[in-house]
Amino acid sequence: MIYITGDCHSNFERFNTRNFPEQKEMTKDDYVIICGDFGGVWNKDRESKMETSALDWLDGKAFTTLFVDGNHENFDRLYAYQVEMWHGGKVHKIRPSVIHLMRGQIFELEEKKIQA
Repeated sequence: MIYITGDCHSNFERFNTRNFPEQKEMTKDDYVIICGDFGGVWNKDRESKMETSALDWLDGKAFTTLFVDGNHENFDRLYAYQVEMWHGGKVHKIRPSVIHLMRGQIFELEEKKIQA
């Protein structure tokens, strides 16, 4: 299953089980795509304690979190992550299941092609 949302600005409360009960039936092969303004990689120089906590919490969810960058990102830090190939396109793995989909790439998810 693929779910789509946007503009978290580092507030991931919408992904708690009270607000998003569907996740109880999800696995890491299910995806939540955040279309811009993820905000989870924001602190100026390095990952803050708050970012670490939020990213670890997302990584612990049953689903895989994918995001496309928006205008509210720390691009210097985001693009410092190692580039990897994933489902046909280039990504930055922030955590094993928190993944930045790089712009201009095409990914194949659940037999669908998605362009970031």
